[in-house]
Amino acid sequence: MMKNFQWKALLPHIIAIAVFLMVAIIFCKPALSGKVLQQSDVIHWKGMAQDLVNYKEKHGHYPLWNNNLFSGMPAYQVILVSDNPVSIGYWHILFTLFLLKPIGFFFLLCISFYFLSQVLKVNPYIGIMGSLAYAYASFSSIIIVAGHDTQMLALGYVPALLAALLLLYHKKYWWGAALTALFSGLLIQQNHLQITYYFLIIAVFMTISFLVQWIRSKEYKHAVIAIVIALVTGGLGAACNLVNLATTSDYSKATMRNGTLNLDTAKNATGTRAQSGLPIDYAFGWSYGKAETFTLLVPGIYGGGSNGELHASSNSGKFLTEKGVSDDQVENFTSGLPTYWGAQPFTSGPVYLGAIICFLFIAGMFYLKTPDKWWILVICILAIFMSWGKNFAFFNDFLFNYLPLYNKFRVPTMTLVIPQLLFPVIAMLTLQQFFFEETDKEEALKQFKKGAIVTGSFFLIALMLYFSFNYVAANDEGFKAQLTKAFGTEDAARSFYKVLLQDRQNLFGYDLFRSFIFVVLAAGVLWLFIKNKIKYIYALGTIAILSTVDIIAVSNRYLNENSFQDSDSIDDSNFKPSQADALILKDTSYYRVLNLSVPGDVFSDAITSYHHHSIGGYHPAKLSLYEDLLNFQLRKQPMNFRVLDMLNAKYIIVGNPQTNQPQVQQNPEALGACWFVKAVQFEKGPSQVMKALDTFNPKDTAIVEEKFKSDINISAKFDTASVVKLVNNDNDFIEYHSTSSQNQFAVFSEIFYDRGWKAYIDDKEAPIIQTNYALRGLSVPAGNHKITFEFKPASYYSSNKIAITASALIWLLIVAALIQTFRNRREDKA
Repeated sequence: MMKNFQWKALLPHIIAIAVFLMVAIIFCKPALSGKVLQQSDVIHWKGMAQDLVNYKEKHGHYPLWNNNLFSGMPAYQVILVSDNPVSIGYWHILFTLFLLKPIGFFFLLCISFYFLSQVLKVNPYIGIMGSLAYAYASFSSIIIVAGHDTQMLALGYVPALLAALLLLYHKKYWWGAALTALFSGLLIQQNHLQITYYFLIIAVFMTISFLVQWIRSKEYKHAVIAIVIALVTGGLGAACNLVNLATTSDYSKATMRNGTLNLDTAKNATGTRAQSGLPIDYAFGWSYGKAETFTLLVPGIYGGGSNGELHASSNSGKFLTEKGVSDDQVENFTSGLPTYWGAQPFTSGPVYLGAIICFLFIAGMFYLKTPDKWWILVICILAIFMSWGKNFAFFNDFLFNYLPLYNKFRVPTMTLVIPQLLFPVIAMLTLQQFFFEETDKEEALKQFKKGAIVTGSFFLIALMLYFSFNYVAANDEGFKAQLTKAFGTEDAARSFYKVLLQDRQNLFGYDLFRSFIFVVLAAGVLWLFIKNKIKYIYALGTIAILSTVDIIAVSNRYLNENSFQDSDSIDDSNFKPSQADALILKDTSYYRVLNLSVPGDVFSDAITSYHHHSIGGYHPAKLSLYEDLLNFQLRKQPMNFRVLDMLNAKYIIVGNPQTNQPQVQQNPEALGACWFVKAVQFEKGPSQVMKALDTFNPKDTAIVEEKFKSDINISAKFDTASVVKLVNNDNDFIEYHSTSSQNQFAVFSEIFYDRGWKAYIDDKEAPIIQTNYALRGLSVPAGNHKITFEFKPASYYSSNKIAITASALIWLLIVAALIQTFRNRREDKA
C-alpha cells in the first residue's frame, strides 16, 4: 500500500504548511525572542486567576470558588480544569504544533481554513491564498492584541467544522461523522460560545440550502442520514465539553445575562425580573455604523483605530513641530490622538477583509455557477445587518427579543466574523472556476466586468463620502476641551482640531486610493490571463501575493513589534504591589479591599484582585445579585457605606491628590467575616429588600425575603455574649465556630449562590438564607457549634463522567474512520 501512495500529491500540502509557518513566524517575530503581547484582557485574566493559582500551589488543584472577584464567584468561569484522561484537547496541541503564542493562533486559522479549501476541492495554491486572507484579516490582529484568545482559537475551528459538515453532506459519512464530532468538540472547548453561536447560524443556512437541493433531486434517504449524523456527532462534541457547558449554563441562570433588577417597575415589586438576558443598550453598545461597513473594503474610512494611527509625519505632527514641540513629544502625542470618529464608543481598529477578496466576492456573485453562492450571500448580508445593532434598530431589536439565546451576547460588530470566513470562500471558488474550469473566456470576461462595475460603484460611493463627511466624532467636544487645556487658548486648540480633521480625512483618502489600486491590479492580471497575455501560474501567483500583501499590511497596523514587550516588564507594570498593597498585605486576617484609586469604573478592575479579596473585579458575566448591589447601592452617590461594611471592606485604597499615589484608609466599621444580628426584618420580594438596604444597620438587622421566614428560628432575646467567628476560609470549604445561649441568626459576609453551596451545622445540613440581598444567613441554634460551608456544584461533578465517555467515543470514531478508509482501499485494489 505504501508503494502505491502518491507522495507527490503531498507536496502542495507540505508547501502550504511551510508557508503558514513562515508567514506566522515572520509576522510574530518578536515572540521568538521571548517577548509577549501586552493584552489587556489577558492582564485582567491574570488578576482574576491569581487567587486560584495560589490555591493550586498549596493544594495541587484549582478550586471551584474564587474569593478575589466581586466578593466571591464561581472559579470555573476563570479557570476550568476537569479530570479527563481521554480529552480531545490533545488534538488541539497537534493542530497548533506546540507553537508560541500568537504564532500558533495564526497557524491554526490557516490550517483549518486550508482543510476547508481542500474539502471544497480547490487548488492547493488558491487554498493557501484563501487561508491567509481568513487568518490575517484585521479583526484577527485586533482581538489578539486585546487578549481575546478564546475568540481567536474558536475562529480557528470554525472552518474545519464547516468542512466536516460538508464531508457529511457529500456522503463521506465516516470521516464526516468523526471530524464533525472532533471539531465541534474542539470549537466548544475554546469556551467562546458567541463564536459557536455564529457558526450554528452558518450551519443552519448551509443545511437549508443542501436540503433544498436534496429534495429537488429526491435524495430523501441521504438527507435524513446526513442530518441525523450531524446532530448526533455535534451533540457528541458538545457532550465531551459537558463540564464546561453544564457549569456555564448553570452559572448563567444567576448572572446579569439572565436579567437584572429594575426597581422602577411595579412588576419587580413582587420579586420577578424585568427581562431575561442582557439589557439591550448594554448588548448593542458596540454597533457598527452603516457607512462604517465600507471598512470591509476601505479600512481607514472612519479613521481606523481610536488611537495609534498617526505619527510625527502627519499634519498634526507637523503642526506641533512648527510650534517647537520636541520630536519625542510629537510622536507620543500624535500616536494618542483620537482618529476614530465612527459609531462605536471606541475601537482598536476596523474589520478589513481585503480589497481583492471583496472584489472577487462581488465578481463571484455574477460569475460562479454553484448555487451555494446564494446562501452565502444571504448570510453575509444578514451578518452585516446584525453588526449594525442599534443603528438598524427595528431589525436587530426583533432578533434580540425573539432569536433564541441572542440576547445573551453583546458586541454586534462580532458578527462580521461571518463575512471574514465566507468572503474568502467565494473568492477561492471564483478563482478555482476561472483558472481551472472555465471553457468560455469571453463569457467569463463579461461576468467579471459586471463584478468590476459593482465594485467600482462602491468605490464611487466611498469617494462621495470622502468629500461629504465632516469627520467629527460624537465625543469631540470633550477632546476639544482637553486641547484647550493643553494649548492654553481656544484659538490654538481650534486650529489644531482642524488639522486633526484633515488627518482623519487623509487616513480615509490614503486607504481609498490604496484599495482601489489593489483592485485595479488584480482586475488587470485577470484581464491579461483572459487575453492570453500571461500563463495561469503567473496570474494566480500574482493575485495571491497581492491579496496577501494587502491584507497583512493592514493587519500589521494593529499587531506589530510595538505590541510585544518583555514579560517581566508587563508583570512589573501591572502586578507589582504598590506601597498601599504592601501595607494591606501585612494583615493576614480575612477581609476585603475596595480600590477607589483606579481610573474609570472602580468595580471593573481586576488588577486589585491579583493581591486582594476585592469588592470589585472584572468579568463579562457578573452574578446578577451582585450587579444589582453595585448599581443600586455602591455606584450611587453617595455610596452606601453600610453595604461596604457588610461586605467586610476593611481597607479602602484612594488616590493621594498630592503624590498621585494610592494610599490606604482603614474602615473601622467593617463587620468582619460573620456576625449575629439582633433582629430579622422581612420584606415581600427582592426589590423591597434592596430598598430596605438604603437605611438599614447591617450590624443589628438582617433583611430577608418573607419566603424564607419558615427557615428562621430566632429567640426574642438577643444574647449579647454570643459569638460566631471564622476558623478557616479555603475557597471551597469554610469553617466557623459559634457560641450562644439563645437561638440566633448569623450573617456571613459571603456571596449567596444557591447552585453548589451547602451549609452544615455539626455536619447536619441547614438551609442557607439569602440575606441582605446578596449575602448568606443561617439560623443557628443555641450552644456551641461547628458551622461549615462546602461548594460542590452538581453541574460540575455530575457532568464529568459523561464528558469522559463522549471523549472516548470520539477517539473511537476517528479510529473507525481510519479502519474504514483502509478497508475501502483494499476493496478498490481487489
